[in-house]
Amino acid sequence: MIWLTTINDPKYIVGVDDMDRQVLLRKIMNAGDEIRRLEQDIIALQSIDIVSYPDNYSSLSHQAAINSEHITRKLRELVYRTTNKDWSELLEDSANELGITIDCNCDGSVDIIIPCLIPGRKKKPTEFITAPLYAALDGFTRGRPPKQPFERFGHCVIWITHVYDKTLLGRGRERDYDNIETKGIIDVINTFLLTDDNGFLCKIYNASEVSDGDFTRISVMKEDVFFKRILDMKNAKILDIKNE
Repeated sequence: MIWLTTINDPKYIVGVDDMDRQVLLRKIMNAGDEIRRLEQDIIALQSIDIVSYPDNYSSLSHQAAINSEHITRKLRELVYRTTNKDWSELLEDSANELGITIDCNCDGSVDIIIPCLIPGRKKKPTEFITAPLYAALDGFTRGRPPKQPFERFGHCVIWITHVYDKTLLGRGRERDYDNIETKGIIDVINTFLLTDDNGFLCKIYNASEVSDGDFTRISVMKEDVFFKRILDMKNAKILDIKNE
């Protein structure tokens, strides 16, 4: 970790007084310790037979992912508190790096792609998703042409599709919808896209699919668009059966 030893001398930390330099140095060194522990977790993962010991692999890989997010959050806060980097700009960079995309479709719906599965209720908080998502949605709504401001959804449906990696099916990764922590994410969506997320105006629909990798697709749409999509899916399924 060359970057740690390079600034091991507080004189290399600029813009703060002597006391803050010592505090900052400890924070950086603590981050280095956590990174080294994460490296050990990755090495341990490489030695686990995922077929023979899927539970061990699942537990260790999840913990490694959570530790990684914890490190990211601490480093993000460190950058914000010790540089002139704007917080919103920092979160926008995080959203881009995380791979969050937001698109508006011709039927008026908005698709949000988060390149990971939403954590379960018993896991750690979803801040590592909600903070960059907040910045991404802020940029999406502010980036509209001046004469075409985004019109918030009134009566609407939020369709959350949990997409699982097909190569990892059958290993206990699939979860009940009521055990997935979606509230924080919906609260962020409500801030930018909805008039209100109460049950009279906003309905939540969950679905699951399989693909080449894990991700979550969240589609916000008017109720008539939702019902049309459901009908199109049913008709497509009937057509597939007739063609078999």
